[in-house]
Amino acid sequence: MEPVVTQPAAVVLAGGLSTRWGRDKSLVRWRGGRLVDHVVARLPDERHETVLVVRREQGDTGWPADVVVHDDPDLPAGPLRGVIRGLEACTAECAWVVACDQPLISAPLLRHLADVLDPDRLAVIPEWGGRPQPLVGVYRSAAAARLAACLADGERSLIGALEALDVQMVDETQCRRFDPAGDSFLNLNRPEQLAELAGRFPESPEE
Repeated sequence: MEPVVTQPAAVVLAGGLSTRWGRDKSLVRWRGGRLVDHVVARLPDERHETVLVVRREQGDTGWPADVVVHDDPDLPAGPLRGVIRGLEACTAECAWVVACDQPLISAPLLRHLADVLDPDRLAVIPEWGGRPQPLVGVYRSAAAARLAACLADGERSLIGALEALDVQMVDETQCRRFDPAGDSFLNLNRPEQLAELAGRFPESPEE
C-alpha cells in the first residue's frame, strides 16, 4: 500500500562509518547531548514520524526515533543506501531527509522546503555555495524506487542519483531567508569542528 499520510516524516541518517572521527559520530557529545539528539530536537515538531537509519552493528543505544531501521550492508557504503532505506520505511508520502552530524539544522528552512515542494516533483533540494545539498531536503517516499534503480545501475553518489529524479531546486537566496548563515549545511566531519562550534555558540543554540 502506498503511503497516504501527507504530513512529512523525518529520515535521519546515522549509519555512516565516521572514519575521520574514529568512533560513531552520531554518539559524539556536544552541549550535554549526542549529535543525533541535537538533530532530532531541531526537526519540525509537526513531523508525522522520525525514522532513524543505522547499521545493524550499532545496536540499540536509545535512539531518539519512532522507527529504527538498518541499512543494507550488501549495498555500497554511503548516504544513498541510507536514504533509500529510510524512505522505504516511511508511512508518510514525503519526508525531510537529514544527517546526524548537522546539529544546527533549521526547522524553518525545512518547513519552507516542504511548503514549496511541487506536487509533480519527487524531491526538493536546496543549493548552498553553488552546490546541491541533498541531505537537507524533502523527498517523496516514491523516490526510493528510482534511487534504488540508480544504485543497481552502478551509481554510488547521492548527488549523481538525483539526476534520475525530477528534482526541484531552491537557490541560496531563498535559503538565506530562513537560515541566513547557512548553518543547516554544516556537517561535523572532523573532531576539531566541535571546538570551532563551541567558540561560535558559548550557549546552546536555539531556533
